[in-house]
Amino acid sequence: PPCEICGQDGQGNHFGVISCRACAAFFRRAADSKWSTMECLSKHCDGKAYHCKPCRLKKCRAVGMSTSNFQHDRDALQLATVSRKRKLPQTVEICLGTPHFVLFCPIDPSTVKQVHTYVGMSLLISQAIDIFKFGAVKPLVAKNGLLKLSYAYNFRNRADGVKKLTKVTQKEVTSFWEYHFLTTAKWLTHFDKFERLDPDLKMEILFAVWHIWGRLDKLVATALYRNNNKDAKSSERLFGNGMMMDTENVKTDSRWMSRLPTEQLRYFLDGIRGWDLHHLIDEIQSLDLTETELTFMLAHLCFQYVASRYGGKMSEIMEQFLGNFEHSKTNFHLPLQTMSSKKVSSCWNEHIKFLFQNDIWKNRPRGELAALFNVFTVQFSHPDMFIDTGLV
Repeated sequence: PPCEICGQDGQGNHFGVISCRACAAFFRRAADSKWSTMECLSKHCDGKAYHCKPCRLKKCRAVGMSTSNFQHDRDALQLATVSRKRKLPQTVEICLGTPHFVLFCPIDPSTVKQVHTYVGMSLLISQAIDIFKFGAVKPLVAKNGLLKLSYAYNFRNRADGVKKLTKVTQKEVTSFWEYHFLTTAKWLTHFDKFERLDPDLKMEILFAVWHIWGRLDKLVATALYRNNNKDAKSSERLFGNGMMMDTENVKTDSRWMSRLPTEQLRYFLDGIRGWDLHHLIDEIQSLDLTETELTFMLAHLCFQYVASRYGGKMSEIMEQFLGNFEHSKTNFHLPLQTMSSKKVSSCWNEHIKFLFQNDIWKNRPRGELAALFNVFTVQFSHPDMFIDTGLV
């Protein structure tokens, strides 16, 4: 079809009208120009041929061309000033407050003044040493190590008597760390093969597994809490030591750990908090695993992580631990579910191990990026405790 403005061959629909590219380009340039308010500038415009820009522009509008179809901000130099509220992009320069030409220049650390939060873990470690020294507070008698571990820590008791948090500060976060670190130490003392290890090896294992243990404990506790409270919201999470929070309404004070606001930290905090794994809560709910099955899954996940992290002699020790659990599960009448449930729980055990390992691998680049740009301003007395947590 012909162009509705000049009658030449049309080349598609432009701004709501069949037109040639020349008329479309003219309207795009002239729509907001001075020609919009001017009268005819030529004596030869007869309604068929237009020799002046004002008449050509009026014809464009008359046949239906509209500026509502304009795509703004595409021109290098705009003819018309468009007033808009614009948001600065969250670039590295904006986040760090440093020009891009300074970012990659060598910096003398002694000239950089930053306020760091120092977190001393020595007292906590000394408490763990005492726990390992004196062993389990209440010695348990069981057929095998797996049952003994399952008796030592009851997941279902974690879902009772919770206290709701409305704000998370340094005090709450460090209390979570303390709870998971010491509870993991107490849990390990109920495993006879672990008790026979040298003190240094025990501490290395504890340094590696406490945050893995804590993540899975939070997922299981949240799932059991939902089973016991049918009106529980999907945004409610149990976070160590019987504390519960609504993630949609809780306030977070992150000033103690970074100079950046919480919203800009979310990418890094999601990895630290393990929020990428929260979809597993629904799966745990649906399976209704026994205490022994939960313990087997937790122990398998923790000791396999230790083997992959340290390798060498430690890997051989962990293989012995895992072999002991497999032997216990196979050769003793453990309180497991039916055969069909055994198959489901076994498949789910492999599934969650894969997801946990994948989550650790995925979060390692986040931690490296945070370290590269000094995102976190927390210094630990024992940084080895926080490897693969995203904080170091």
